[in-house]
Amino acid sequence: MLLGDLSRDDFSNALHPVFARLCKKVKELDLVALPTGQHEIEEGIKMNVMEFQTTAAETKKAEMHRKFIDIQILISGDEAINYSVTQPTLSLFEEYHNDDDYQLIPEVENKNTIILKPNMFAIFMPYEPHKPGISVNGDKMLKKVVVKVPVEML
Repeated sequence: MLLGDLSRDDFSNALHPVFARLCKKVKELDLVALPTGQHEIEEGIKMNVMEFQTTAAETKKAEMHRKFIDIQILISGDEAINYSVTQPTLSLFEEYHNDDDYQLIPEVENKNTIILKPNMFAIFMPYEPHKPGISVNGDKMLKKVVVKVPVEML
């Protein structure tokens, strides 16, 4: 998992060139005006723009991917995300959905929590379970973009 802030001039210095390029492209967009839905950021790479209300962690399931890396960038609101970088116990997860590249689990093992503020981003690598959309100070609306990066690009 990588964490950063697009507001910093040096946000891309320590990022893999693919992540740096994609984050710079997103930063150049008018994120507040960006309509919800799926958009192509460049050939073969899609981003999902979403608005939803955060909820308590107990009401959500964690997700994990195998073929794609998530770059989750918060546009507005506050969001807590539970995550883990320890080797997941795959037998605890529900069935893997190959077409949509996700697997769910009720809770993140050995979890850590980050709190994103607008312009912050978190990059989740394959097999790093994460539970986004968790309330920070009560349930509130947020807007975010999730860039789906194919693993083979690295």
